[in-house]
Amino acid sequence: MPRNPDHRGATREEFERFQRERPIMLRQIATIWELWRLCGRKDCRRAKACTGPNGDQCAGEFISTAFSDEQRATFREAIRLRLSGVDGRQAWPEAERRIAQHKAQLEAIPGMGSER
Repeated sequence: MPRNPDHRGATREEFERFQRERPIMLRQIATIWELWRLCGRKDCRRAKACTGPNGDQCAGEFISTAFSDEQRATFREAIRLRLSGVDGRQAWPEAERRIAQHKAQLEAIPGMGSER
């Protein structure tokens, strides 16, 4: 099956499967992080789990407001590393190292650093 260049190398079937699994994954993340404690949905608080239709509501809002840009980038990089087979205990430190290296490269570019 040819790769679809619009979806980072995934086949259409892989992309569609990810789109179906994404809400399930986000609900699981929201439940693990106990975001139901902060949720406005009564059914989530009663179930002590994310029961919303897609998990974006709780997990997405929490990630976008509670984490800094650097933390979100580290989180995404750690997930990429885990998906590529890196051990769970090594993924986060390696992601932090990669993000710090990327940040240092950006700061070395004139006009991009923190000297604004």
